[in-house]
Amino acid sequence: MTSYTDKGEKHARGKFLRFHHVTFWVGNAKQAASFYCDKMGFEPLAYKGLETGSREVVSHAIRQDKIIFVFQSPLNPGNKEMGEHLIKHGDGVKDIAFQVEDCDFLVKTARERGAAIVKEPWVEQDSHGRVKYAVIQTYGDTTPT
Repeated sequence: MTSYTDKGEKHARGKFLRFHHVTFWVGNAKQAASFYCDKMGFEPLAYKGLETGSREVVSHAIRQDKIIFVFQSPLNPGNKEMGEHLIKHGDGVKDIAFQVEDCDFLVKTARERGAAIVKEPWVEQDSHGRVKYAVIQTYGDTTPT
């Protein structure tokens, strides 16, 4: 059995607490979310689209117990990043999100160790709270957030 101490220096602060959600880029987010709800027992959790002010991407978040999936599709045919990704890969996982203790520290540490930072830390907030995000490139086209 391998313990944490066998994997290198333990962080003085900042740790990965859990998987938070998995984001899928798909051709039809509503249809994908409906399939998981109708056939696999998931329940709708959140929505982002034209009605909420999003002009580029539609998102349907669904949940079953602690499992959260987010299905996203481009709303604008000019969304080059999503369009090219879907043409190249088809429907699939784009992002794996972790809940962490100290986002800034972990991004700084990843950078010092040679990781490419796709998107520097930013904050999104609404009436329900505030969340800090960052995106780090791993291998291929899937990113951890």
